[in-house]
Amino acid sequence: MIPLRDNAPCESEPVVTYSIMFLCGLVFVGQLVYPGGFEASLQTWGEIPTRILAGENIPGTGLPAWLSMFSSMYMHAHLPHLLANLWALWLFGDNIEWLMGRLRFALFYLACGLLSSVVTVLLGFQGEEPGIGASGAIAGVMAAYLLIYPRARITSIGWFGPFSAAHLVTGQWGVVMRNISAFWYIGSWVFLELLFSGILAGSGVFQNLGTYAHAAGAIAGGLLVWPLMIPGRRPGPEHPVASDEISDPVFGDEGSGGSGEHYGRNLGQELQRLREESPAAQYPPILDARVEDLRASGDLRSAIQHCRDMLDIAMEQQNPRLEQGYRALLAELHAAQEQERGGPAPDVRRGSFPGGRWH
Repeated sequence: MIPLRDNAPCESEPVVTYSIMFLCGLVFVGQLVYPGGFEASLQTWGEIPTRILAGENIPGTGLPAWLSMFSSMYMHAHLPHLLANLWALWLFGDNIEWLMGRLRFALFYLACGLLSSVVTVLLGFQGEEPGIGASGAIAGVMAAYLLIYPRARITSIGWFGPFSAAHLVTGQWGVVMRNISAFWYIGSWVFLELLFSGILAGSGVFQNLGTYAHAAGAIAGGLLVWPLMIPGRRPGPEHPVASDEISDPVFGDEGSGGSGEHYGRNLGQELQRLREESPAAQYPPILDARVEDLRASGDLRSAIQHCRDMLDIAMEQQNPRLEQGYRALLAELHAAQEQERGGPAPDVRRGSFPGGRWH
């Protein structure tokens, strides 16, 4: 299934992520207009194991061939290859960049890409075909996302064929949209890459080096995310993306298909109806470590913005406990802010919150 969006929050502009995306696009344009043609750009700047291990230079430049392990990270074989990698980086890179900070994320991205290149060069020591692509580095980003946000939902769209396994599980066929947890969506992909690379290595087959690049990048990302993450930025148990309430099975309870009426399709609507008809429970203000830190530093404005973001997510996930908890916390923050200003606090009841991003 094709991922469309995720629900993990990003609290800063992902400058490095956007810069990498722009650089990859710029390099691809350079490949298209490269003297000698597109294929010549691959043969010149792509990662060729025999050239690197022989200590040769990049043709026509005088530069050592090992530098192609860096240049190849920003090159792509064709437009779909480029778009697929940029899409995955756009979806998952912003969250990891916020967790690490911009400089650490840039180093993390380079390290994942470089390790994947080193592995493919060593395993493909007899290879003369150029290796290119950002997949190794992006595999590291996805592995980091998997470890930090395993319960986050990834809204995806795909085609379920009649009588297929997905059709039998969900009862739907046709174009279907589903919310899938990162544990299943990314975890299954990482597992298969590790499995296939192990099988290929055990059989002595080293032609499909892309599989090894993905596996090496994912391992690097899983190992490096912990030491590079800024303390205090990992979502705590009170965070909506870390709570059990959004831990759906493989397929979430939202979506539509082409099979006509199906009993399972209306499960989410029925649960929502029952929530609305039942008496609303009153929950105390949520305990949010980041809000407490911002309040302690006197930055009420940032604390309120963080609380708004968490409230957005809680409402999207239809989580009444977290929603009411963040509303109560938001009311406290507004009251504290207005005490400083000497005016009335705004109303934060459902539908009346100013500046919210929901409808």
